[in-house]
Amino acid sequence: MIRSIQTALKGPAQALAQHRHLTKGYTGIASGLAALERVYKPPTDDTVAPIFLLSAGWRSGSTLLQRLVMSDKRVLIWGEPYDECGPIQAMAGTLKAFRPDWPPADYYYDGTPPEQLTGSWVANLFPAPDALWRAHRAYHDALFDAPAIQAGASRWGVKEVRLGIEHARYLRWLYPKARFVLLYRNPLDAYSSYCRYGRSWYDVFPDRPVFTPTAFGAHWRKLMEGYLAGAKSIGALLVRYEDLVGPNPPLAALDTYLGIQTDHGVLTKKVGSSERGGEKVQVNALERWLLRRAVGPVAAQLGYAW
Repeated sequence: MIRSIQTALKGPAQALAQHRHLTKGYTGIASGLAALERVYKPPTDDTVAPIFLLSAGWRSGSTLLQRLVMSDKRVLIWGEPYDECGPIQAMAGTLKAFRPDWPPADYYYDGTPPEQLTGSWVANLFPAPDALWRAHRAYHDALFDAPAIQAGASRWGVKEVRLGIEHARYLRWLYPKARFVLLYRNPLDAYSSYCRYGRSWYDVFPDRPVFTPTAFGAHWRKLMEGYLAGAKSIGALLVRYEDLVGPNPPLAALDTYLGIQTDHGVLTKKVGSSERGGEKVQVNALERWLLRRAVGPVAAQLGYAW
């Protein structure tokens, strides 16, 4: 009787044990991509090289960096396109279920003519992995590449403040020649600037609001942990905002890495701001403490202390 109740409330013991086994070491998008890459490698002759400017959260200079890169007239960088919808995150998330033993190899369509399939097991008949890759690629090409070309640009990219290293790896899978710049700023300065906007933005609407210093700091820390651990694996360039606006910004290295020629004068030109009222907002002691707790040792590791 007790076993029957446990099965009804929690599921069969065998299924629970299998679930624990399958999710051991599971890392979501990253592990899904790794499993998928074992059965399918993207074309090696692809020449499209988009530029992805990924920032560790809001108010870290990503728009300034976007304007700088776009000063090369051949380049169009989309700015947080459909940001609260999370389109890139959602597409990347569809790969989370891939595992070393799933899907089984015999699930994939092998080219057998349809009329010969009626006597076969077709309950799980999947398009081949190359079709899945091409579908994901076609989505991003249609959303980002095609309108950029129509606008007259020969190269495109995306500036985002919500994408983690797992999303960068997904984009690398789609575009093997892509370039990634990972930008970060002192989280206290970034949060202080964010406060002037009303503290009312979302990671993804409506489920993940970022209304508090804890939420802001957790977002910053998660992205930064991924950037620091994974930048090398995707050949990314890490850039500190403080260096970008400092006396010796790393512009030559940026131009060389991206293969573009920027107008360095962009850094001295201020473009309109949407900051409310223009007055600085005081971050009180409790907010500072909550933020510091949220960003943890990662901020200290980067030399940010307050």
